[in-house]
Formats: sequence, C-alpha cells, structure tokens
Amino acid sequence: MTTTQFDETAVRHDYADVNGTRLHYVSAGAGPLIMFLHGFPQCWYQYREQLAEFSRDHHAVAPDLRGCNLSAKPEDVHAYTTCTMVEDIRRLALDLGHQRFVLVGHDVGGAVAWSFALHHPDMLRALVILDAPHPALFDHALHHDSDQQEASRYMLTARRPDAVEFFSANDFAVLRAALDEPFIQPGTLARYVEGWQEPGALAAALRWFHAEGQGPESPDGTPANGNVVRHISPLTVTVPTLVMHAGDDRWIRPASRRGLDRYVTDLTFIDVPGGTHWITDEHPGLVNRTIRDHLGNGA
Repeated sequence: MTTTQFDETAVRHDYADVNGTRLHYVSAGAGPLIMFLHGFPQCWYQYREQLAEFSRDHHAVAPDLRGCNLSAKPEDVHAYTTCTMVEDIRRLALDLGHQRFVLVGHDVGGAVAWSFALHHPDMLRALVILDAPHPALFDHALHHDSDQQEASRYMLTARRPDAVEFFSANDFAVLRAALDEPFIQPGTLARYVEGWQEPGALAAALRWFHAEGQGPESPDGTPANGNVVRHISPLTVTVPTLVMHAGDDRWIRPASRRGLDRYVTDLTFIDVPGGTHWITDEHPGLVNRTIRDHLGNGA
C-alpha cells in the first residue's frame, strides 16, 4: 500500500459545541467515521498522514482534545478528567452523525480511547491504541515496577505548581528536547510549538495530569495512580483492539504492556522494535498499513 501524502488544503477545520465546551477538529473524506485522539504535547497535526490515508474511504476526524491547541480551555481543573473527555468524544461522534466508529488514540488520547471502550463498547467498530498503556497494567506498574516509576516521573513534574513555567522556559526547551528526533522535521515541530503558544494552551493541557493525579508515588506521599477509570470493574475491553507499541518507548516500559491479553478479549498486539514513543511521526506508513490490516480483518 502506498501512503497518501498529507495536503493541508484537502482537510477542513471546524468547531463543535459539545459537552459544555468547544472542540476544534480537522476532518477529511466521507464514509464510516474513524477518529484520532492525539497525545501530549501534540495536537491534531500528529495525525496528518492518517487523515490523508483514511479519508480515501472514511470520514477521518482528528480533534484537539479540550484545552489543547485551538479547542476551548476551561479553567476548572476538574473539567479535564478522562471521563469528561470520553463524553466530549461521544458527543462529537453523534454531532457528526455517527452512531458507531473506529477510535484511535495515542498517549493521553490513548488513555481516553481505553476509557471510551470501557464506557461505550457498543459505539466502537474497533479500537486502536498507539503507545498508551491499559489502565490496569499502568496502575500496577506504577505501584510495583521501578523502571516504569522512573519513566513516569515527568508526570509529577507536570503536576507541580510551576509546571507551566518549567515546560515553557527557554522557548519550550523541555518539550522541544522530548521531540528532538531525526524524523520530526522542523516544520512539524513548528506546528506543535504553535499549539503550545496558543494563549492558555500549555496550562490547560497540563490540567489533565492534575485532574487525574497520574504518576508514581510523589515525595509528599501522594500514592501512585495509573488507573483513570477506577469506577469501572472489571477493566475488560471487549472491542476488537489493535495495540501498537514501540520497543524503545522511553515513557511506557515493558511492565505496562505485559499481560495485556488478560484485559482485552480480542487483541492484536504489534511490537515495533526500536521504535520511539512518537510512532505516528516516525512510522506513519507502518501505522497506516497496520490499521488497514486490522480493519480488513472484520473489525
């Protein structure tokens, strides 16, 4: 399969007023809905190559999560729970005229996607997770695995009172360093920087970490937490699920994916040896082909 190259003139920028907030989203194509949820610190632009590919036969949609880039930025930290974002996505899908769809999520967007599948399995044709741990496994690893605990210490930093100042200092030096990979071109990084520069956007994006209290045990004794859906039991996903995990992901370590088949009844797991956390930027063609294969297998 030849990957379709992204042409920004071929996508539409729109806004939807849903769930008490205003979401910016980018869309292209027509047909069954496939929705892409970005991670931190990215925005809809993370999925530009997927929009190009799947708009050939789908209604391909990539929203900015609440607080991020061009979406609204509520000031109340409690407005940023994962479950609130799940409701954003549910209502956006319905607003777009779709009762069922394919949901793709990475990083924070992956946490939202896992949660959506647990809340609304009947609405999903398929679930695709890109480098985002299942909440049960992540919670266990943050309590018991020193490797994952160390890799997730950035979450404690994101919850500090001075987190905005820390991440924005020296022209977002920390965030730039996290994305300093040869496959992320200067123009792509510039688009991500534009999102961080939107008034209030960085503070709003960080509110998710405050709202969920994600991370290992903190020095003040706050307990570890990796489960964003503690009110749901059992944490079994019944939707046909594709998980792609990069072998060299610095932030999601092996313990957070070990035993995944215990929590997903219909699982396809793809390991990407040597790949980094930024899988859609590093391997867009592989991501597209693998999702195509998954959807072609009856999902």
